Amino acid sequence: MVRAAKVDGTTVPRSRPHLNQIMVGLVLLAMGTLIVYMYRIIDDLHKEQQDLRGQLTAMAKDKWPHLLVHPGSEKFLDSKGEPQRFAKTVGSKEDRLRRPVEHRVEEVHPGHMAAFEVPIGAEEEKRRLAGFFTTGTAAGVGCFEVADSATTTYTVSSATACNSNACPDCFITPATVSQDMTITIAACSTAQWIRSTTRTGAWEYKFINTHATYTMSITDNSGSGITYKVPPQSHVTGWCTASLGTNDRLYFPSTTLPTLSVDSGLTLSAGAFDASASSGAFSTSSGTNTLNGNTVINGAGTFSTGTGNVGLNGNVLIADSMTFTVGSAGSGGAAAFYGTVAIGASGVAGQGRTLTLTGDLTQQDPTSSTAAFTTGSGAVGINGDVTIAANKHLTMTNTGTGAFTTGTGAITLNGATTITGSNTFTTGLGNVELKGATTVADSTAFTVGSAGAGGTTTLYGAVVVGDSTGAAAVTVNGNIAQADVGATQTTFTTGTGAVSLNGDVAVASGKNLHMASGGAGTFQTGTGTATIYGNLQISGSKTFTTGTGAVSLQGTTNVADGVAFSVGSNNNGGLAQFFGQVIIGSGTANGASTQLDLYGDFVGHDDLDGTAKTFATATGTSTFNGDVAIAFNKDLTMSNTGTGTFTTGTGAIALNGDVTIAAGKTLTVTDYTNAIQCNLASTAPGDTFCKASR
Repeated sequence: MVRAAKVDGTTVPRSRPHLNQIMVGLVLLAMGTLIVYMYRIIDDLHKEQQDLRGQLTAMAKDKWPHLLVHPGSEKFLDSKGEPQRFAKTVGSKEDRLRRPVEHRVEEVHPGHMAAFEVPIGAEEEKRRLAGFFTTGTAAGVGCFEVADSATTTYTVSSATACNSNACPDCFITPATVSQDMTITIAACSTAQWIRSTTRTGAWEYKFINTHATYTMSITDNSGSGITYKVPPQSHVTGWCTASLGTNDRLYFPSTTLPTLSVDSGLTLSAGAFDASASSGAFSTSSGTNTLNGNTVINGAGTFSTGTGNVGLNGNVLIADSMTFTVGSAGSGGAAAFYGTVAIGASGVAGQGRTLTLTGDLTQQDPTSSTAAFTTGSGAVGINGDVTIAANKHLTMTNTGTGAFTTGTGAITLNGATTITGSNTFTTGLGNVELKGATTVADSTAFTVGSAGAGGTTTLYGAVVVGDSTGAAAVTVNGNIAQADVGATQTTFTTGTGAVSLNGDVAVASGKNLHMASGGAGTFQTGTGTATIYGNLQISGSKTFTTGTGAVSLQGTTNVADGVAFSVGSNNNGGLAQFFGQVIIGSGTANGASTQLDLYGDFVGHDDLDGTAKTFATATGTSTFNGDVAIAFNKDLTMSNTGTGTFTTGTGAIALNGDVTIAAGKTLTVTDYTNAIQCNLASTAPGDTFCKASR
């Protein structure tokens, strides 16, 4: 419910009551109820005291005629006018006779002296009752000094319950008390009486706590579970009956009072404080009001305090649909909460509540520690400027999916901005200006736009990715365009780590693609074709290594002077296949011819269509260090116009076919130790061509 008030003729809603005011009101109402309660108790005690005096008067008149006059209580026993005896009323009021009553005293219990006075009519003073007790633990004392113990039980039906003696009807704390103590009066319905007389009716027990600090608690063995606490420097009386009510139960002063006035402290040790039946006000003094339990104001009742501080030491609950208001609009006082403040239900769907603050919100750290500010998972609306103190952070949970959205105004970040975990940072459609150094956390992506819809990213300063202690990758899903600054050329520099180019890389006309000549980095392409439109130069003693796939060289391929060209390694060389002409050395300059060394077999093949292929050497000497085999139906032919000679080694020459010496040419056998031998006999046909040696 929101209250309304009129300001300058206009109805405006009034602010909700402050929590402190509600708490103070609850405290005051509780204290008022307690005062009324105690007043009723005292009033009942006063009535019971009057009834007891009447009973004692009757006992003095009928049963104790031997009472002696108390020697030191003249005023106490004096009555107005001439003492007379009560007489039964006969006739009119004027004819009433009063029987004089003597002031007498009787020893009710050893150490206990009581004086009685009989009232003399309604117009005269009421009777007075005084008690005098001797104290101690010896036999015959009027008030027994209890033991200095946490719990002690006195079975008053026993003749030896109090230090081997019968217990009196009064118990008092001893001179030395070192703790709170609980006294149990057991079997009071059959308590010992003077001269072993059996008790009947009801009788009173007195409990006196003379200590200034510790509490004396009184209970019985009736099973009622009632314990009456006697605070320091106070006393209480209880009654026990022989046959009425609950056996062995102590009946303490009534808890119902017409009014109650407390001069000092008021302590409620147990039980509920209920003032629901009272419509009276609850007011306290200027002292501190402490409520250690829950305080409930039912119905539409309000709770108002004074202007002093209100201390609530227990939990404070406000009923459903009730408002909590501190002060009024424009005049609210400060609200200080030194513990956790919860608004709405935690973890229950549909029970979250809104906190509306009209004014400044200031949060301070406690001594030697820092205070945190946490909201729910719903949206947080901040309608004014937000300032974060120096060296403090604005952090969103790195495990959540919540977004961070600003207005259309400028955003100024004077310090470092960190977005933890996998959370993203999204701005509006307006320009975003970062006037300070901007750092993206480790392993966190920096994305401009989305796939296929990214906007232009313009960086007017140097861009650094990673640092000297940790390399970082740059991924661009699109074109990268770098422009010069006026007439000043700009450069593109990467770190020492690998650079992966997943798309085509174009180098402008007249521009170079260089790797540091003194570095040890490698150049690696993908599985696609690598096209180089300019010269490819590997300087120094660096090598060029390809993958296991085919290497296609579309243009002329040159190996630098003095540099070896190898296919594979020793004993592990792969197939070298040339589909075009292979030239070793140069035919354009003297001395440019070079040598082909072959460690292995040389095999020539015809084309698959049957076209025969030839093997031609230069004009220099051809040396065959192994056997030379000429295939079937193939010739070994020397040019018949040249002057070249054919020379064999010292081994045998087997000519399996015809040998023809061209016309005009001779077959000369030089002088030799052995002549030409013919296997034919001299008589065989053909001996004219080959004569056997003789």
